Amino acid sequence: MEHSVLDNINIVLVGTMYGGNIGSAARAMMNMGIRDLRLVNPEEVDTEESRNLAVNAWEMVRSAPVFSSLAEAVSGSSLVVGTTCRRGRRQTVREYLPREIAPLARKTAKDSAVSIVFGPERGGLTEGELAACQYLVNIPASPELPTLNLSQAVLIICYELFTSMEHPETVDDYLPGVEYPTQEEREQMFLHIEKTLLDIGFLSSSNPSHIMLSLRRMLGRESLSRRDLKILRGIMSRVDWFVEHGVNLSPEKIRRP
Repeated sequence: MEHSVLDNINIVLVGTMYGGNIGSAARAMMNMGIRDLRLVNPEEVDTEESRNLAVNAWEMVRSAPVFSSLAEAVSGSSLVVGTTCRRGRRQTVREYLPREIAPLARKTAKDSAVSIVFGPERGGLTEGELAACQYLVNIPASPELPTLNLSQAVLIICYELFTSMEHPETVDDYLPGVEYPTQEEREQMFLHIEKTLLDIGFLSSSNPSHIMLSLRRMLGRESLSRRDLKILRGIMSRVDWFVEHGVNLSPEKIRRP
C-alpha cells in the first residue's frame, strides 16, 4: 500500500460545532491511515466527549492546526475536493461519487497535497467555500434520511481513499502527467482576474462576486495546469499594461456576455 501517498492527503473540517464530531472524525481517519487533520474555526475542540470518541487518535486532534479561513487551510494543496449533501442544487456543476473521486486524489497525492473539505453539521459548506473547490463529492443516501453524521461522511471518504491506495491497478488515470498549481496559486490567479476585470469595467464594483463565482466554477474545477495558469495570468498582465498606458478600455467598448 502507498503509505506516502496517504501522507499527502489532509482532511479539513470547517466550522465544526461539536468536539465529539472532531474526535470521531479523527478516529475514522486513523482507521484508514490518514493522519493530517486541519480545523477551520471550530466552535469547540478539547472536550471530554472529543477525547472519549477519538480514543487512540486524540493526539491527532490535540495537534491539529486551527486556521481562520478555508483558504489558509488548503493553500498548499494542488487538489481541493468539497463535500456536499445537497444534490441537484447546482445544475451546472457535477458532483462525483466517493469512489470516483478517490482515484483522482490518489494520483494527485503522488506528487502534491490533496485536501478533502467537510462543512459544519448545521448546513455544510457555503457557496463561497464550495466555489473554492475544484471538485465536489456527494455520498448517496436514502431520501428518508439523506444527511450523514460528520464522522460517518469522513469515514466513507477515507475508506474509498484507503482502498484506492491498496488496489491502484483498478484505478483509471484521471490526470495526465503534468504539473498542477497549488490552491494558493489558483487564488492569486482569481485575485488577478478580478482586479483586471474591475479595472476595465467588466465587473461591477458593487457586486463583483456574481460573475467571479461563475469564473471560479469554470476554471477552478478543471485540471488546470501551471502552464494554463501562466497563460491566463499573462493575458491579464497584458490587459493591465493597456490600462496602465491609457489605452481606451472603457465599459462601452467591452461586449458583455
